[in-house]
Amino acid sequence: MSPTPAPASPWRSGRWVFAAVWLIFIVYPVVAVITSDSSAAVKAIGLALLALFVVVYLLLCVYSMFDEDGSVALRNTAIAALAALMVGLMPILHTDAFAVAPFLMAAVSFAAPWKPRYSLAAVVAIIAAAVVVPEIVGWELDTGFLIVMVVVGITMGFSRVMRDSQREREEATERQRELNARLAVVAERERVARDVHDILGHSLTVISVKSELAGRLVDLDPDRAKTELAELNALAREALAEVRATVGNLRAPELPSVVAAAEIALTTAGIDADLPDPDSCDGVHAELFAWVLREAVTNVVRHSGATRCTVTLTAESISIADNGRGSPLLTFGNGLRGLAERVDAGGGRLVVDSDATGTTVTATVGLGPE
Repeated sequence: MSPTPAPASPWRSGRWVFAAVWLIFIVYPVVAVITSDSSAAVKAIGLALLALFVVVYLLLCVYSMFDEDGSVALRNTAIAALAALMVGLMPILHTDAFAVAPFLMAAVSFAAPWKPRYSLAAVVAIIAAAVVVPEIVGWELDTGFLIVMVVVGITMGFSRVMRDSQREREEATERQRELNARLAVVAERERVARDVHDILGHSLTVISVKSELAGRLVDLDPDRAKTELAELNALAREALAEVRATVGNLRAPELPSVVAAAEIALTTAGIDADLPDPDSCDGVHAELFAWVLREAVTNVVRHSGATRCTVTLTAESISIADNGRGSPLLTFGNGLRGLAERVDAGGGRLVVDSDATGTTVTATVGLGPE
């Protein structure tokens, strides 16, 4: 299999814009530093601390905010750095240093690798610090700004709760989908076992009994033995026909089972699968679409090097699209050529679009005169 393509840069995903928009409010502590009574050197230190705060916050938003796959140590380090920078601004800005607190609360709410209750406790602690520290040191408390911090903190808390609830629902849906896929495979196995037992068990048992009886009657009653052998021959032919019918049924794939098997194959190969619900895969052309899906997914897993595969199913068409590295020569493969013949025999048409950005296999049935 070809190596997995490198993920796109987080800077190109647009997540940093979310952080950049709110950084406009950093102008308040900047103005506070510039208009303070401190010396030029102290003002330079304050502006440098604010610039470093902006850089750390922006990088945290780009690489870790709303993304739990980032490094836990790096996220904790970034949040600790933001808190330290806010403390470092206090000797210069006094109460105005808490103007960067909303950014720290946002980092704690959406980037901290902690449980929700710990993040909420940290937000409450930041708000409490905005009240306690000025009282202890003797700074003037800005009531209006404190109200803003409380509102921001409540908003952050509700946003975190909603985000976690949404994630839990998505995880529950994904677990249910995986369970349905596995149950579909188990049900198919049970159906095969049941068919083999019901169709072949009786016939083979009767054949065994009659063959033993014929063997005993060869010397005792040759005419009866010939009759038993004739019945045995007829029963064997009937059993053979049933075996062929059973094998034919087993070779004809059922779409729900193929969807379930495709999801397992793609997931095992590390490919993000977007498939229809196996329980909804039913229709006049289900068997034909099952052949198309099985062949296309096999190609995706073996040759594409894709990271995502999307299957779109309607009553008259099925489309399998991946983001791997395709090639126009793919349409000349034996598998797709045979699949095109099968779709054509079913009254449809198979179209394969493949280039360096991915491959899309589409089978459409019911095209009318064309």
